[in-house]
Amino acid sequence: MNLRLSILLVSVLVIAGGGFFMVRANQPRTANPDQPWMYRIDDSVIVHIAVTNAGERIDYDRKPGSTTWYIQEDPEVPVFSDKWSGTPLLLSGPRVNRVLGATIDDPASYGLEPPETTVTVTQRGGHTFEFHLGSNTPDNLNQYARLVGTPTLFTVPSIWGDVINNLVSKPPYPRLYDLEDTALVYVEITNNGDTASYGRRYRDGAYRWFILEEDEEILVPADQWEGIPEFLGYPRAYDVLSETLEDPASYGLEPPITRAKIGQEGGGIIEFHLGDLTPDGNNRYGRVLDDDRLYAIPKDWAESLIKLATEPLYPTPGG
Repeated sequence: MNLRLSILLVSVLVIAGGGFFMVRANQPRTANPDQPWMYRIDDSVIVHIAVTNAGERIDYDRKPGSTTWYIQEDPEVPVFSDKWSGTPLLLSGPRVNRVLGATIDDPASYGLEPPETTVTVTQRGGHTFEFHLGSNTPDNLNQYARLVGTPTLFTVPSIWGDVINNLVSKPPYPRLYDLEDTALVYVEITNNGDTASYGRRYRDGAYRWFILEEDEEILVPADQWEGIPEFLGYPRAYDVLSETLEDPASYGLEPPITRAKIGQEGGGIIEFHLGDLTPDGNNRYGRVLDDDRLYAIPKDWAESLIKLATEPLYPTPGG
């Protein structure tokens, strides 16, 4: 097996969950060194990827002479590299688990007509591969698949199919940082001199969040904190305006109007800043410490963040 693809597939499976490995560990070791590929190309020649799932389609393009990928929107949006990295390699050579038949007598019975997912991979020069993903196999470990233009019925790991479907359901939009798999333990927001700090503490047999003041900790009601970790864990950026930020003061970023510190379980701290509104009034300029890029951050997200400082989540009187 291609070594780079092997490493990538292992990484994908680990990220998606260990259950797949647990099930496979209890099955007979019948790995076939001659397992076929659905197709194989070099990931460096892929210039376009289109995925359709559940009636929704999303297209990704790589700029000529560049390694940067964009989501096809108006305007186009660069992908978040931490989430996108490895995707072209993943689609450069899908390895199948089994070949179930040389022909497909009833594609609809396998969820292949119409297909649940359609993927088109285009190489430089215009040659295209299209494959379809159908229903899960009875054990739910695999998914039926076929390559358009060939009569063969394959199965591929369903967890691999989930990763492909996520390209539609969870597009890798740019974001300031990625905390999806890391627990928050500390949040500090400062806006125009107003500061509020929040910390996670283990109290009464459970983790709870508190407003941290100089001489006391004030419990944040659970219903008020609900949704905050998810909100802070996915800071969507509207766009990457520049790969190299020059003259941050001209964007209201030095000194910043809003400063945020996000503490992660394990000790990591992310600090990011928000500055002036963009000329269209829809976004705020943003930056992350130790990141040279200039971002456009949706104004509504920024306003919700700022409220954590200007309207701290104190318990409701009498509540």
